Amino acid sequence: MATRGRVLIISADKTLIGEMTPSLAGREYEVLTSSGVREAALRLGTEQFAAVVFDQAKVTPQEREALLGIHSKQPTYALFLVENQASLSPVESLPLRRLNWPLPAGFVDQVRAVDRPIVFLCDQTLFATNALGMHLTQSGIQPIRMESTKGMIDFVRQQCEAMTPKPKSLKPKSLWERLGASGDTDVQEPVVLGKILIVQFPGSVQEAEALDGLLRQTVSMAICYYVSGADPVRAAAKAVKESFPASLMREQAGRVAGILAGATDEPGKKDGPKEKDRILLLDNYQPTLATLGQALMAAGYEVTTSMDGAEALKLAGKKGTFHLSIIGTAIAMAQQSGAELAQKLREFDPDLRIIFMVDRYPLQAALQGVSQVVELGLDDALLKPVEASRLIFSVQRAMERRHLLLENARLLKEVQTSNQQLEQINGFQKKFFAMVAHDVKNPLTAILGYAEVLGMRLKDQPGELKCAGHIHSAARTLNALISDLVDLAAIESGKLRVEIGALDLAAVANEVRSRIDVVAQQRKIALSLEMPPVLPALSGDPHRIGQVIQNLCTNAIQYTKEGGSVTVRIDVTPDWVTIGVRDTGIGISKEDLPRVFERFFQTQEAQAMRKAGFGLGLKIAREIVQMHGGEIGLDSQLGVGSLFYFTLPVKK
Repeated sequence: MATRGRVLIISADKTLIGEMTPSLAGREYEVLTSSGVREAALRLGTEQFAAVVFDQAKVTPQEREALLGIHSKQPTYALFLVENQASLSPVESLPLRRLNWPLPAGFVDQVRAVDRPIVFLCDQTLFATNALGMHLTQSGIQPIRMESTKGMIDFVRQQCEAMTPKPKSLKPKSLWERLGASGDTDVQEPVVLGKILIVQFPGSVQEAEALDGLLRQTVSMAICYYVSGADPVRAAAKAVKESFPASLMREQAGRVAGILAGATDEPGKKDGPKEKDRILLLDNYQPTLATLGQALMAAGYEVTTSMDGAEALKLAGKKGTFHLSIIGTAIAMAQQSGAELAQKLREFDPDLRIIFMVDRYPLQAALQGVSQVVELGLDDALLKPVEASRLIFSVQRAMERRHLLLENARLLKEVQTSNQQLEQINGFQKKFFAMVAHDVKNPLTAILGYAEVLGMRLKDQPGELKCAGHIHSAARTLNALISDLVDLAAIESGKLRVEIGALDLAAVANEVRSRIDVVAQQRKIALSLEMPPVLPALSGDPHRIGQVIQNLCTNAIQYTKEGGSVTVRIDVTPDWVTIGVRDTGIGISKEDLPRVFERFFQTQEAQAMRKAGFGLGLKIAREIVQMHGGEIGLDSQLGVGSLFYFTLPVKK
């Protein structure tokens, strides 16, 4: 069976392999496993893989470096690094590792217990909101914050030197001191300014890895992490697209299949990796960004903050970058007002939801901000200072509206696509039926004619006469089938010919009976006709009404076993004449009754009897009856029999 490619899982954890295999196999990837890096390295040198999943739970730093080195030299496959609590633990200096916000449970406790300098490279939003700093402070750790990486390495080196124990003095000790009477130790306590450093880092993960390499060359005991509030699955998908190693936590390993298949979190695509809703928070007051940004991230949103309107436009310059924007209408360093900024953001992305945060005073400005929400079709206006709970409620409502609008748009697109496909199918059917009418009907008429001529000339040759009879019978059956197709094509195009005139229903019914009585006798079925001695005057097409009666009678005979009966009954009321055909045949189930008059429909019981036909007779019969101003219906019970009937209006 053809596959999308092969995926190599480097892990000794059978549980992890068991969790990943179904989703990968469901995406048509072949799964292979390797318990060690050395074996995997040999396979990577000789075999082709779509992706490699590397479990970092129980590997040495050297093994990790080796695998990263192989991938950097030959990035022909997607590399996923699966992190867990053990691989993230800051117990030794390892190459840069990625942390997602919020931090894993128990991670801060490990940080508190380590006597190494630890650097957290934070994205702009986490740094602006001070979410990481507040979290560490609440856990009893006092971090140092740096606005940029300039001077960071020298600062860490100084911190490391301060943390290194040094002798008190190099002068010889006295006898008393050597005997320990002084009570002093040989070393003095280090003076530590702070071992945890939070640095604002606007660069990419790859730039962070380069900075981490320089840091560890200078301070070998330093530990560095890249911390981001971005959705980890989306970040991993972006890394794979750019041919860089992608990091995922242990519980997210099942998303690898979706990332490889290019799945997204669009409405209707339920099998894609679920992304966080992305919010752009824009305001000119730093404490507002910090407080509201922390609250939104704690609520599970991916937040990007900015104090500059021009920067916000640059960040949101691509459709789908953000799902919602929260704008403080008084924007610092902006060349346009909050309303103008909202309009430009909507030009970039019409699906973007927007919430205004309006200054409470002066009152005129507050009223103007609220009125602009209505004028521009925005989602909400909140008066400052904005409570976090009130903002989150407004955000939830706006995101629900966004998802609903997108889902409606998706469904509308699906309906339009389906309609186009149906139009193409219907167009093909009409052309096909027209071709049958013109290109098949004529030669078939010739076959019927020549078969009749052969029958007359072969009267004295029984064997050949029998063959000519079979030809004529088969041609008649085929002619009836094609006639149904021709009639259906005429119905579909609105060109079915019905010539209304005086209708002698008794003569039509008797003529139909005479035609089908032979078939009924051959099948040992009793065929009877019941009608009053005098029928009222009717208007209609004798040929078409005869076609309806014959169709109902033929169906009744076909689906009635030998020894059964078929009765044609005509009843008269002052306004209507009802023609009914009752049989003791196989009947129709309640589930199939609503579909009997659909084109090409045949019940399972009818299909099992393998009778010739397209399932068009009842569809055509209904159209003919309705063109005469009547209606057609049925009563049936499975295994008992059926009654098909239609009405014709009495001529006044």
